[in-house]
Amino acid sequence: MGPDEATSIANQYCQTWEVKNLFLMDGSVLPSNPDKNPTLTILALAWRGSEYLMEEMKRGNI
Repeated sequence: MGPDEATSIANQYCQTWEVKNLFLMDGSVLPSNPDKNPTLTILALAWRGSEYLMEEMKRGNI
């Protein structure tokens, strides 16, 4: 995840830059394997991405 498509694959909502209707709602957006269990982080990212996706769908952007 990152602020621009030159240095990252997805934005802060796990939405890919090149395919606007593709969201990565799993651990694939994490840059490396963390030392501890990443389950809560993955859940938080999926929740945030899902809320963003719902709002964009309501607006008709996706």
